[in-house]
Amino acid sequence: MKRRLKGMTWDHARGFDPLQKGVPLFVAEHPDYEIEWTRRSLRDFGVQPVEVLAEQYDLIVIDHPFCGRAKATNCLLDLKPLFPAAFFAMLEKESVGPSTRSYYYGGGIWGLPTDAASQVASYRPDLLKALGFDHPPKTWSEVLALGAAARKAGKWIGLPSVQSDAACLVATLSANLGKPISPDTDYLLLPDVFAEVLDYLDQLRPFCHPKSTERNPIHTYDAMAAGDEIVYVPFGFGYTNYSRAGVKVPIHYTTIAGPGEDPAAGAILGGAGAAISANCKDVEAAVAYLTWMHQPEHQAGAYYRNGGQPGLRSAWTNAEDDRDSGFFFSGTLETLDKAYLRPRFDGFIAAFEHPGELVHRYLAGDGITRNEIIRSSNETYARARAAAKA
Repeated sequence: MKRRLKGMTWDHARGFDPLQKGVPLFVAEHPDYEIEWTRRSLRDFGVQPVEVLAEQYDLIVIDHPFCGRAKATNCLLDLKPLFPAAFFAMLEKESVGPSTRSYYYGGGIWGLPTDAASQVASYRPDLLKALGFDHPPKTWSEVLALGAAARKAGKWIGLPSVQSDAACLVATLSANLGKPISPDTDYLLLPDVFAEVLDYLDQLRPFCHPKSTERNPIHTYDAMAAGDEIVYVPFGFGYTNYSRAGVKVPIHYTTIAGPGEDPAAGAILGGAGAAISANCKDVEAAVAYLTWMHQPEHQAGAYYRNGGQPGLRSAWTNAEDDRDSGFFFSGTLETLDKAYLRPRFDGFIAAFEHPGELVHRYLAGDGITRNEIIRSSNETYARARAAAKA
């Protein structure tokens, strides 16, 4: 009898292809298994209730802020008792920045680091050179200088700032300034810190492509590769898919250059982790499959070759993968290692999406005031914290 597992991941070549294309490799070693992967939109990956998915699937690829919700609803299995301690020790040693521990919450482990990412910077080297720049910005003043030069030449910088990404801009800038959003306060950011973040976003606005507020990172990189308007993106989740050998117009990736004391620090952590539903029909089979999927040799090998952005450090430091990715891994690893891990308490996601909506509106110029943004964001966060503590 076949051992069947149904999995749900997210709809992008980076999220779906390495899982789907990896199934035949696993089944070749385990012929009694049958594994089916389905995908949901990137937007749903960030906001769709994980407990709803857990009713339908054995395996779910999650965003780590869902850990608090998983613990509160018991919709995912705590992985800690299901895998040997040596396996988690390996994952901790292999962690890219805080990726492995991003799934540790409330005494449990709710996911495995399948995919690692943070906000990073990106650029078109040919367009940079045409503007007289021999390297991407390393400081905030250099970001602004590049933005001014781009506009003078009729070009732009890109700033992905749809709702979710606008929230991430706030998180990255505040963390880069050394004043991050905390899970232990009853406000999102102190008013003066929030105002400072908005000041820095205002410094970028004159240089940003007019469609920035309509685009997430994928849309931004698509536009960057399809035309010659966008020279540089200071903050956006990185995707190796756009820098790999063979792409028609390669995009290069590098560390962020924020206004804080350490320009490369504080980028909000992203990535994706594989979890096991509390309704999983065959937990033993799920453990065997996920153990195989998270072996260093698979992550640096077939997982990367099939379009994945590995979650394990040995893949990020693999010289062959680095060359093939246009030096994506070596170019961004410093920022990953210094990434900011956002709160994960139950209710955080909605409380984080709210300021994202407000800042998105602000960047789009719809007339919302700074005071409205700061007051409403902090009130919403306070309510979420109170509910989490109740």
